[in-house]
Amino acid sequence: MTTTTWLIILLVLSVLANVALTAQLTARRRTPPALPPADPGTGSPQTLRELESARQELDRARRAAEHATGLLQGRDLELGRVRGLLAQAQDHAADAAAAAEETRALRKEREEFLVRLRELEEEVRRRARERDDAQTQALARIHELESRLADAEARAEGPLGPEPVSPAIPRQLPVGRDTTADSSVDGADLGPVVVRAASARGDRARHDGEHRRDAVLLRFAEEIPAPTLLSAVAAGSPRGRWSQSAADRACRSLATQVGRYGEGLGRALYGPDGDDAALGALLRTALQGVAHSMRLVTRGEGPGGEADDAAIEVALTGLLTRLGDGREREHLAFGVGDGTLLRLRDGQWSAVFTPGDPAPHRSLRLPADAARVGWQRLTTVPGDVLAVCSPPMAELLLRDDAGPWFAARWAGRQPYLTSFLSEVNVPVRSTGGDRSVVCLWDFGDARDARSATP
Repeated sequence: MTTTTWLIILLVLSVLANVALTAQLTARRRTPPALPPADPGTGSPQTLRELESARQELDRARRAAEHATGLLQGRDLELGRVRGLLAQAQDHAADAAAAAEETRALRKEREEFLVRLRELEEEVRRRARERDDAQTQALARIHELESRLADAEARAEGPLGPEPVSPAIPRQLPVGRDTTADSSVDGADLGPVVVRAASARGDRARHDGEHRRDAVLLRFAEEIPAPTLLSAVAAGSPRGRWSQSAADRACRSLATQVGRYGEGLGRALYGPDGDDAALGALLRTALQGVAHSMRLVTRGEGPGGEADDAAIEVALTGLLTRLGDGREREHLAFGVGDGTLLRLRDGQWSAVFTPGDPAPHRSLRLPADAARVGWQRLTTVPGDVLAVCSPPMAELLLRDDAGPWFAARWAGRQPYLTSFLSEVNVPVRSTGGDRSVVCLWDFGDARDARSATP
């Protein structure tokens, strides 16, 4: 039995003993000892002895009563100690119950921790498997690219050589009021879409000391609801006095107009209906806004004080590209004049859009022919490269000797900005006009895009 049970039994026995002793003393007090009848004469010896015996018995009873009182007080003290021990036992029992409850809670928490630990161990094993799979795929991809690079470099043997060459260096600075930098370069890595843009002064312009007349533009069309990139190449007329300023103004104004009509363009481009009529109307309106802005460059210089369109003639080609991951990417090519959009697929260049088709329309120019804009929807798949080109650059990429050289360097391995400018500016004989191009690599998914290579 437990300590508490023993204490309770002891308490009960003490109470019973006290009750019995109290009852005995009470009975003795209530029943006085029988005394012999008083004898008026001299008491006999027997009477005296009996009286003495009664007194002794009374003394013994008094001592017994005093002893019983002491025992009763001791029992009371013992009862108090027992009650204290009982209270302590109850406190210990409550502490034990609380400890048992805490133990159960700790055991439950331990079980939950064990379950979570098993889940984490499984997650670690799963991630380790994914890491191993990713490493295997990456190694396979690296071997594939190394093989493709070796094949491409082997195919690149030709008039331009297998290795990148130094760019042509101008021997003199251009003169004139409309001069600009000899070359310009821009670019960005936008997840699965990588873009590079460059414009370099042509050989003939360098020889004659004339300025570059082309301009290129890269802008994020934030006003269109879906993430969209705007690329543009503007080729100024060799005869125009303000052709470079006009080309630069055309590119910047195009970005402004796309932003102004961005919501409508987004609906026409990516909406469920895909309204071609509305899209064509918006493009004409936007190009007319570009033409109006261009005329501000030569306002007051015409014969009657009007703008001089002949001094600012520009062929403009634009490309709107939907960003984000996708196995088929949507594009919209548009423009006026003889610019060209080329596609590099399986190592071969092909023209996919020219604003001036049919051929008589290639002589159209902004600002006069803004209403005669041409446009075309197209899609690319992962691995394709699109190039928005000025006419001299398009001619160079389509040449049998130069085209494979550029294809070997741009297929699947986008270059650094400086390397891209060097390759656009490679010293090879051409028609001599400015070389301007915007190249766009489509990798499909961001995880498939590779960092730039020199």
